[in-house]
Amino acid sequence: MGDRINYDQYKKQVTTFFNNRQNNYDTDYSYHRGKRLVELTPIEKGQIILDVATGTGIAAIEAAKKLENTGKIIGVDFSPGMLDTAKKKIKKLGLKNIEIRQADVDYLSFLPNSFDLILCSSALPWFTNISATLNQWYSWVKNKGIISFSCYSEEAFLTPIIVNICAKIYEIKLPHWNQELGTPDKCYDLLEKAGFKEIKIITEQLGSHISLEEAKQWWQGNRMWINPKGNPLSLLSDQQLKTLKKAYDQEIESLATDKGVWQDITTFFVIARK
Repeated sequence: MGDRINYDQYKKQVTTFFNNRQNNYDTDYSYHRGKRLVELTPIEKGQIILDVATGTGIAAIEAAKKLENTGKIIGVDFSPGMLDTAKKKIKKLGLKNIEIRQADVDYLSFLPNSFDLILCSSALPWFTNISATLNQWYSWVKNKGIISFSCYSEEAFLTPIIVNICAKIYEIKLPHWNQELGTPDKCYDLLEKAGFKEIKIITEQLGSHISLEEAKQWWQGNRMWINPKGNPLSLLSDQQLKTLKKAYDQEIESLATDKGVWQDITTFFVIARK
């Protein structure tokens, strides 16, 4: 029962997090990431496509352009705020072959062999059971069909700095949301166990220098760690959190150059066939 409560709390946290981002999610970076996934994915006219965790519809809209008013795309997400933005964009563009559904992806149910392609741009690390999700996708996709998703290296963003500082100062082992898919080998092994073949992993660096202030803002205390395995930071006192923040700022300052602070965003674009 405890696991169930944690699961519900986690889903509520994720939904709130993305609802709050509906008006600032569509940045040059998020567009590039979603467009790049679709660009690398073989899409043919007439296909039936599922876009899992569609968000503001970036990948779904790009895929619809490739379909050229043929086929169908079902975009699913549990954030009403993000989907509201997606619907407005789809209406403005006059796209008729995208259907938007609000649903918890862990409770989706489709018949076997329903889709030619399943897309998921950057959201798979947020899922509570990645292995089970991939098994589900294997069932839903047609024979010779494709799944295509993006995820990040375990060294991406400023997360490793936070993890290391917490471990060093208070021996806290923070659950790392990029850990399970954080290397090409890990992606390959999970897909192979799910039954997928012809696995292709393209690694690209989408990182950039950010300002010192932006880098420092990555630390947001016990509110920052959203993970189904829990948030050890929520157990710390205000003074302990201040100690961690000070150590984090010092580490960030030591990394700053005249260009700012480098933020690694090593991204894996993963394509596999049933």
